[in-house]
Amino acid sequence: MTPAELKMILTYLGTFGLGAIVAATVALLLLKFFLPSYLMEKAKNLATKEDIGLITDQIEKVKAQYAENLHNLIHQNNLLIEQTRGKQQLRLAAIDRRLQAHQEAFTLWRKLLSSVHTDTVAKVVLECQTWWDNNCLYLGAEARAAFNTAYRSASNHRDFLRDRANVELIKANWKDIAGAGEVIVRGAELPPLGEKEVEIITNKDA
Repeated sequence: MTPAELKMILTYLGTFGLGAIVAATVALLLLKFFLPSYLMEKAKNLATKEDIGLITDQIEKVKAQYAENLHNLIHQNNLLIEQTRGKQQLRLAAIDRRLQAHQEAFTLWRKLLSSVHTDTVAKVVLECQTWWDNNCLYLGAEARAAFNTAYRSASNHRDFLRDRANVELIKANWKDIAGAGEVIVRGAELPPLGEKEVEIITNKDA
């Protein structure tokens, strides 16, 4: 029913003195049937706006949290890169020093080997011991033990020969001296000495 039709009916009824009653009745009907629907629609629209506001607020909070997490992750990654770079630099420096130490140990071992049957052996043994005290930590564990055993064995070898010690003891002692070179080379992660090189260096003479 349109407003114009409703007005016409009210005017017609008013002619018979019933307009006020009908008007009141119509007003009650409007309040009963139309007003609740109108208010519900308004409430629905308001709720929708509030929901959108809440969703938007949650999205912004999530975005902010992700941004903070990303920032922290980048910061931690940068710290890890710096730590790794520092360790790598130390590692490279340690590798250089280790190679140098193995080279020095090898040079001293050659000197020790050539002096075993001479009067200078005691002096060379002392030189080896002093060097070992100052540099042994740069050698690999196996090379460190072999070098230490070699110069200790060298200090006793002439005595074993002079006293005509057991032949097996002399051979074992010489093996400790002569075998240290290959262990030192292996400790530097270099290819091991071949048989020819070992033969040339040690002369196979006990």
